[in-house]
Amino acid sequence: MQYEVDYMAVGDGEKWGDAICMRFWNLSWPRNEWSVVVIDWGFTDSWENLVNHITKLYWTNDVNLVIATHPDADHILWLHVVLEKLNVAQLAMHLPWNHASDIKELFKNSDISTTRLETKIEKALKNASDLEDFAISKWIEVIEPFQWMEWFWWILKILWPSKEYYEWLIPQFRETPKAKESVFETIWKSFSDAINWIEDQFDIDLLDDDTDTTSAENNSSVISFFQIWERKILFTGDSWKTALHNALDFAEANNLDLTNLSLFDVPHHGSKRNISSKILNRISASMAFVSAPKESIKHPSKKVTNWLKKKGMNVWITRWQNICHYEWGLNRSWWGPLQLEEFHEKVED
Repeated sequence: MQYEVDYMAVGDGEKWGDAICMRFWNLSWPRNEWSVVVIDWGFTDSWENLVNHITKLYWTNDVNLVIATHPDADHILWLHVVLEKLNVAQLAMHLPWNHASDIKELFKNSDISTTRLETKIEKALKNASDLEDFAISKWIEVIEPFQWMEWFWWILKILWPSKEYYEWLIPQFRETPKAKESVFETIWKSFSDAINWIEDQFDIDLLDDDTDTTSAENNSSVISFFQIWERKILFTGDSWKTALHNALDFAEANNLDLTNLSLFDVPHHGSKRNISSKILNRISASMAFVSAPKESIKHPSKKVTNWLKKKGMNVWITRWQNICHYEWGLNRSWWGPLQLEEFHEKVED
């Protein structure tokens, strides 16, 4: 059984995002012997890169599954072009407006009608709503990905979110109607323009903060686990710490070992807000990939990349480059050359 996982370079500066595609199974056999999955496609309008990659390197126009991890623009803004230019069988995305009747009591104005609430949520998340509408117009099956769901004969498993947890998050989305005060207390931290740099060493832990400080949209990210024969891959979207711990708890309860991953997709472009040493003590991988812009102080956090290296992982960062991880022996000399992330003696406080 063979596979390829490709991180595509998507935009730069403030207009960048995530774009991952992969294929797996019997890649040297006819098309019906292997599957293609696309995960997100962010800000950039250079959709030709992904379409050409699939049609010319994967030798197909057919995509079995597209996963929209969460509704932020840097992850889904141009996915509709993928649906338009390629033959997509299924789109896995959350449809928060469809949960209006189940979550009315969580909103401050609980007297609002279900129809009115549904309209408000759908309008607030227009990019996601437009994506669903476009998929329906193309007769693409739309499925909400929740915990326990599986695809491709159990190769792909959704570890998080659960339906109940996702519904709890919806009132906390940035543009939705105001939630009741008792439902959620948002904790925001801002980065200072002046960064305080501190020393780091292999034998100390500077990533021990387990506080969640990111958005509800990020925390709703689909966390997916692929087991392709003996190879294991974990994709995390922009998940924050609570979601990751919940996903790890679910994996352990179902005898899924995440301490021997082939590839770990580092959440939220390597932000220190989204990961802690407690999480990384529960995960181990030979490789860690980070989708991040070419020049950024915040992404990825040097604290994060250092801790990944302390855990014995080889760390790769896109920085406007394509990255391929494969188990097939392909040679893509034009993808690179890439350099492993170094250990930083000084990191942001």
